[in-house]
Parts: sequence; structure tokens; C-alpha cells
Amino acid sequence: MYDNIERELKLLINEKVYNELLHSYDFHNPITQTNTYFDTENQDVKKQRGAVRIRTIQDKKIFTLKIRKDEYTHYEFEKEISTENINEIEDPEILNWFNQYQIPKNLHPTASFTTLRNVYAFENGELCLDKTTFKNHIDYEIEYEYTSDHDGIQFFNSILDQYGLKWQKNCPSKIARAMND
Repeated sequence: MYDNIERELKLLINEKVYNELLHSYDFHNPITQTNTYFDTENQDVKKQRGAVRIRTIQDKKIFTLKIRKDEYTHYEFEKEISTENINEIEDPEILNWFNQYQIPKNLHPTASFTTLRNVYAFENGELCLDKTTFKNHIDYEIEYEYTSDHDGIQFFNSILDQYGLKWQKNCPSKIARAMND
């Protein structure tokens, strides 16, 4: 992420390709993260093409607000917090983000899932290999997240070519997949 911009390309893959990729790169220290998403009863956050999440990694809790900028890009605001209860957040910076993006305060959990994430760093981005366990299924995803401006699509495709794959927008967000689970 650079300057509160998240730019990523994702592709759903099958378990066989996931395992091939897992053994093709020198991934270190996989991370298990539980993601809980929040919205109002009327899906006011979703209607703004946004998402509110608390991610838990071991004892660390990270609040995230994402607002979609375009098809591949989000504004992303993150801050470590001390609670998993969205209604207990009193941090002035986070409350300012809520005000700035008209996020209501009456949020409740809408989806939760766990991802085993492997990350491999390249010069201009990170390759993320995810195995996500939803309520009723498991899926596999490869993601390329930009850390600086460059032709990420060409670079991502150069990785995918080795596995007979080509990037195409086939991958709804994890929150969308969780809501359809």
C-alpha cells in the first residue's frame, strides 16, 4: 500500500495450482488472519462501495476502511486498535475517517472468515497466495498487490504464464464471496 492507495489484481485458482505456486516461491512465515466485516442493516457501507473490517493476526487487531476508487484501486485506511468490538472504537483518527466517508456508527458483523496467507516480496509488489476458509467452503486465490507504480498486469501475467494462467477479472472480493457463502 502506498499513500492510502491499495492496488491489487486477484485471480481465483484451484487447489492444484495453489500447491504448485506454494512450492515455487520461497514463502516464509505464513500468516493466519481472521477477518470480520461490518455494515449496517441497510448495507450503507456496501452502497458506498466500501468495506469496514477488523483483522486479527494473533493478538494484533487492525481496523481497515476501504473505499473503492476504481476497478483495481481502493483508498485504504488502517490503524492498529485494541478491541474486536467495532462499537468500542474511540480513536479520533478512525472516527474522523467515519465522518469523512459518511460511515454510520450503527455497524454490526456481516461476515467472518479465516485466511492462511503466504507472501513473497518483489521489487514493486507482493505476491500473496491465500487459502480462505469460509463458512461453507474453502477457496484459493493468488493476488498481486502493488507497492509502487509499474505495469503490474504485465508483471502478474509473467508469473501466471508459468502455470498456463492469464489474469482476468474473475475474482470478487473475499467479502463478496463470504456474503454469497
